[in-house]
Amino acid sequence: MDLEGMQVFVAIADCGTLTAAASKLGITKSTVSRRLAEYEYRVGASLFRRSTRNLSLTDIGKQHYTRVRELIHDAENALADIVNLSAEPKGLLRISASIQGAQAVLAPILWRFKRHYPQVQLELIITDQNVDLIRDGIDFTVRMGDLEDSDLLVRKLATGYRAIVASPDFLSAHFVPKTLADLKRLPAVVTQPNQHLWRFASGESVSVAWTISAGTIVLALDACLQGFGIALLPELACKAQIEQGQLVRLLPDHTLKPVDISLVYPRLQYQSPAARAFLNQLTSGT
Repeated sequence: MDLEGMQVFVAIADCGTLTAAASKLGITKSTVSRRLAEYEYRVGASLFRRSTRNLSLTDIGKQHYTRVRELIHDAENALADIVNLSAEPKGLLRISASIQGAQAVLAPILWRFKRHYPQVQLELIITDQNVDLIRDGIDFTVRMGDLEDSDLLVRKLATGYRAIVASPDFLSAHFVPKTLADLKRLPAVVTQPNQHLWRFASGESVSVAWTISAGTIVLALDACLQGFGIALLPELACKAQIEQGQLVRLLPDHTLKPVDISLVYPRLQYQSPAARAFLNQLTSGT
């Protein structure tokens, strides 16, 4: 068995490019290319389609990757466990989250982790956009709501609650909605264009007519405060404004469907000692 060639093949499939695979394996790009060619010759099949800009698995390559990826990842992790058995985790840990998710949910976990492992560098990428963990080189991301089926692993961190709100000036200029159907008659502010369907715990849903897609929760909150429309926002983001009277909670008897706040990370990708220590801490709760 050409385990070295198999490792190179899996690394290329994981990373998407020869350059990224070479960086992961700590060898040169030319060595990666040579070992891949030797491996393809040994198995008697072309495993990748190549062009000047793109690299993709052939049908045979996809089948082979499905069969061998777990073998290689388990072997890499087993060796890493031995190498790092007595070593304190160190290095860079990159984590993505929205500003509300980072402040309310992630920060206490991260600060506790940092006290346990002071040699680990923490880089936070604050964004409301869904990041590509592999492409962007991010170890973990925090996401809210239902997740699309994928090869990503998920750990629930908390339950998120949301509220429909509007500014007093906006309600004076329009009207206070009394029913779910009334929401359709009011301009709305959303964070993303695909977030126009508002789901309730009762199983009912309403599709609102948005006039502003703000791109971030912070800007959606600001647009709502400015009186541009009703908005569905995380309670964490608008609780203070509601208490101060800057926003009014609408239809409080109609509870919105709670959403999971989850930590998401790649499946079967080699985890650094820092990443594994972070996951172990979540499991132990210490």
